[in-house]
Amino acid sequence: MKKYIYIISLLLISCQEEITLELPQSQDKIVVEGSIENGFPPYVILTKNQGYFESIDENTYNNLFIDADTVKVWYINDAGEKEIKLLEKIMGIDSLPPIYTDKDHLNNLVATPDIPYDFSQEGRTYYLEIKWNNQIISSSTTIPKVTPLDSLWVEKSENSDKEYEYDIRALYSDPADQQNNILIKSKRLEHYTFNEDSCTTKKIEDFPLQLVDAGSDVLINGQSFETYFPKPKDNGNPFSDRSYNADHTEICDNGDTLVFKNDIVLIKYCQIDESSLKFWRGLIRQVGTNGNPFAEPLNLVSNITNGLGIFTGYGSAYYMIPIVKDTVIFEQYTPEIIDIF
Repeated sequence: MKKYIYIISLLLISCQEEITLELPQSQDKIVVEGSIENGFPPYVILTKNQGYFESIDENTYNNLFIDADTVKVWYINDAGEKEIKLLEKIMGIDSLPPIYTDKDHLNNLVATPDIPYDFSQEGRTYYLEIKWNNQIISSSTTIPKVTPLDSLWVEKSENSDKEYEYDIRALYSDPADQQNNILIKSKRLEHYTFNEDSCTTKKIEDFPLQLVDAGSDVLINGQSFETYFPKPKDNGNPFSDRSYNADHTEICDNGDTLVFKNDIVLIKYCQIDESSLKFWRGLIRQVGTNGNPFAEPLNLVSNITNGLGIFTGYGSAYYMIPIVKDTVIFEQYTPEIIDIF
């Protein structure tokens, strides 16, 4: 019996054939990350797609960015005419990648910092056109009406046993007469880390703004409700129960006491249109299920014609919150242009 089994095994092995799959090459497509929001110039970051099985090395990041022939954004004024902004490329500033934006506005910021940027206003629809590689890539988006928060405040975290960890909570009254698609981002403008070996502190700033959540007002339309803004995880996962730090001290091994100042947090609370919501909500779901073998594959919904990515209009309200016990914020904050990234 053993002889027959051995002969059958040889026959099976001899019938094996190496199979080589000819996978189709990915078509070069432009990937757009575009934004326009009330009071700030539009910006566009342009990269190209990469094949799933292509190698990644130290040059991959730099080679992703592309040079477009032209990038322009416009809206139709009351006279039915195009009001056009030609966006020019500027190299990375403060860790930013190369971006296309209104270079004239940036050059005039020092001389005329108090003049409002009137090109970007809520309620307008904006059109994007990019010429690249003998192609025309286009999109459109609307800056919705800004619906600010009623108030924000700082209170002790119920999920932490550390006395210096606090949460940011807020009250929001949703307008009943309009559909709202809410997107929230945040970052720490100031934060302090502890180096136990040298018994020192270091002040750092988060960069860029981290996506916290996005969703529609279907379940809360016309209602006032209380919510809170968790600190995003370092790996970009928007779902987190971590808190922010107030003033506190740490004891080093040598007995020295280090004093830590409170975090200062920037909240971006904004409205986006329907196509943008589909993209950002899909991105949140992808990040939330990353690494889950049972998660359903999901393609991001793009509003870019002849390309990939997103062009989003934000109706934004900003708030700067120092993590100090019983702090209450009612007024909006006007950020520096670098803070909106």
